Amino acid sequence: MGVQTAEAIVLRRYPFRETSVTLSCLTDRFGKLKGLVKGLRAQPNRYRSAMEPLTINRVVFYETRTSQLHLISQCDLLDPLGTLQRDLETMQLAAFCANLVDTVVPIEEPHAGVYQLFKHTLERLALGAGDPSSVRLHFVIRLLRLSGFHPQLNECVGCRTAVSAAGRWSAKEGGLLCGSCLHEDPRAEPANPEILDTLKTLSEAAQPPAIDEAILPRLNQRLTDFLHWRLDRPLRTLTT
Repeated sequence: MGVQTAEAIVLRRYPFRETSVTLSCLTDRFGKLKGLVKGLRAQPNRYRSAMEPLTINRVVFYETRTSQLHLISQCDLLDPLGTLQRDLETMQLAAFCANLVDTVVPIEEPHAGVYQLFKHTLERLALGAGDPSSVRLHFVIRLLRLSGFHPQLNECVGCRTAVSAAGRWSAKEGGLLCGSCLHEDPRAEPANPEILDTLKTLSEAAQPPAIDEAILPRLNQRLTDFLHWRLDRPLRTLTT
């Protein structure tokens, strides 16, 4: 077993037996990890962090070869992000982001870009910077793109030919369909050029861009439908 150190954001925390907890964390160096903290519930003062969800920590853990559950021997709190709890809407949005990360990010596949996106999004929410709708949509699209779950916006998901805005949108199939592949989803709706352009802008932007409020309901619905079909387990709605 090797000893490793990483910066980690706690996604979820579960009781383990009477005194310990297991954690799902997103780390800067190792991707998503599962960890066991022995005695944390019995001796909280033994550690410098209670490893609460949506906190940023530095962890030291023993890397096991026979299991995906690693033993965390030290956890130091770096940023509690306490202002995420200032109102229910902000806390729900932060929890949704953590839930989405835990769902789409594979275990133990390092991806520094995903970690930085998640960390910066939580910090932005904690500071109250930017419009929550724009922050949410930017996080969702960027995360889907970085993790390989993004919808096809430029080519047909069926035959891979280029599709213009005259194509059809199919959440069930994962993006645009051309006329020849419409049989894959006869209920596919006409693609909306403005929504497609906004999705492309969100996927490429380093920071949350301004979004026309008039298209927010349809944009949210497009993403809600897409996540419903593409993810293994249901998530809370994208709308607020």
